[in-house]
This record gives sequence, structure tokens and C-alpha cells, in this order.
Amino acid sequence: MSDLYDTVRRAVHSVWDPIGISNLTDQMGEYDSYVPGLCDLLDKNASEKEVFDYLWTVETESLGLQGNRKATEHFASWLCSLTPSEEE
Repeated sequence: MSDLYDTVRRAVHSVWDPIGISNLTDQMGEYDSYVPGLCDLLDKNASEKEVFDYLWTVETESLGLQGNRKATEHFASWLCSLTPSEEE
């Protein structure tokens, strides 16, 4: 799961980045506390909705942002494509 963790960590920083820090620094870490939860969901083959709900809660409640639903839905879909589904 180390590869998955590293991939998710980089993507959360450079792709999702809801507070817009990736253009200010290459240093990652701001979102590290959320990566294990995402990896757990992905490891359990959670649905896109479950991954979205987790990200949306982080974005709108934990970080207190208005949120960008379309971008977060797209990112959740991309994250779910990283792991094979149980149907495959």
C-alpha cells in the first residue's frame, strides 16, 4: 500500500489542493492527516460516492471552505480508478 499512499499523497497536494497551496510550495504535508483515510477507503474498494463524501467533508467541514463540488467529484473518480474494482 506504500505506492498507493505515495500516489494519493502527491495527488492530494498537487491535484485536489482545495486551499491552493501547491502553487506556493513544493513542500507537501498540509493534507497528510487526510491521506490515510483516503487510502483506507480505496483499499476497501469504497464507491466514488464514499470517497467524494470523505473529501467533501474534509473540504467543507474540516477546512471550512465553500468547496468545489465538480472538482472534488472528478478527483474522487480519479482516485477510485487507481485501484481495481472487485468486479474485475
